[in-house]
Formats: sequence, structure tokens, C-alpha cells
Amino acid sequence: MKKLMTLTMMLILTLTMTACSQNGDTGKNADLPKTLETMKTEVGFSDIVELDQEGLKTNYGIEEEDVKQFAALVDASGVKCEEVVLIEAKDADAAKTVKECLDKRLESKLAQNKDYLPEQYAIIQKCSVEQDGNYVSMIVGQEHEKMSEIYHNAFA
Repeated sequence: MKKLMTLTMMLILTLTMTACSQNGDTGKNADLPKTLETMKTEVGFSDIVELDQEGLKTNYGIEEEDVKQFAALVDASGVKCEEVVLIEAKDADAAKTVKECLDKRLESKLAQNKDYLPEQYAIIQKCSVEQDGNYVSMIVGQEHEKMSEIYHNAFA
């Protein structure tokens, strides 16, 4: 009888984990506003503006109903390429939409800086949009490697 109960429990656990992974849930969680604060402390940005939900819509076309949590900042001077957008989408479909919006934004930044600010263009070329389950990020800046490390460590 004990073997049957153990086998049943293992089956239930396996099915539950399979269902979660099919929904795009990686089992990882991060506090995105706290992660952005850590980046601000360790990288030391200057002349930035933090974005609210309206800023997500205006700058990226990301709808409020697609977002579970987010943290974002942009360079206010218009001269530096610094831009950090960290989003947890509500579900897998929303994450796909958010990634598409951020991909378009990164392409736009590349086009804007190619001839105007070649040194900023070179920085942007090294950056990317990443998706891990329902989490999507665009981390652009001189210290993008350090910021990406902070972001990835937020899930540990």
C-alpha cells in the first residue's frame, strides 16, 4: 500500500511540474523594482528618468494588461544610450508581445545612433533583449554586462 501511495504522489508531482513548465513558468521569481535599485546603486547612473506604466505604453507600446510587474529607466539627456527595461509579463502570450515591443525599441535605438552617435551605437550593438519564461529584459548601457549580471542574480 505504501508503494502505491508513493507512486501516486510521484505521478501527481510530475504532472504538476509538467503543467507549470508548459505555462511558461520557470519557477524563478525576481523583485524587479528592487533589482533596478541594485543596478542604480552599483552602476551609478546619472541623469535618468524612471518610467511608469504610461511610459511603458508611450515608449514601447506595452499595454498595462500584459504586465505583472516592471521596472524601467531611460537616460534623460538624450546623449547616452542607457535604457533598462525589466518586465514580468502576465503570461506566455503577453511575454511574447512584450519581447516584440522591446526588440523593435532596440532596433530603433540602433538606427537612431548609427550615424549620430557612433560610440553609443557600438555599445547598443553589444546589448540585446532577453526572454526567460514570462520575464523579458532589455538592458542597454556602457555597463550592460554588470547590469545583466545583477539581473540574472536576482533570480538566484
